[in-house]
Amino acid sequence: MQFTQSSIGDTLIEYVSEELLSGQTRVGPDDNLLSEGMVDSLGMLRLVGFIEESFGVKVPPQDFVIENFRSVGVLSDYLQRRLADAGQVSSDA
Repeated sequence: MQFTQSSIGDTLIEYVSEELLSGQTRVGPDDNLLSEGMVDSLGMLRLVGFIEESFGVKVPPQDFVIENFRSVGVLSDYLQRRLADAGQVSSDA
């Protein structure tokens, strides 16, 4: 399956907003998920599970760091790189 950067970001925003925040808050691409208290440690584990299931990307322990999960935008960039390495990302048209 091919993903675009915008589809990755949209999918992540939808999941975080609806599943982790119960639809009470709409997350923006630059919102700091951790320091703003939007996602806790259990939420991060759920997010990793969602990523692995939805995008087919295994997140190795060494990649499970704040620098990759700070915001939806940062996470989207990380996933785009991982998917590009696997040949599963296309440019936005």
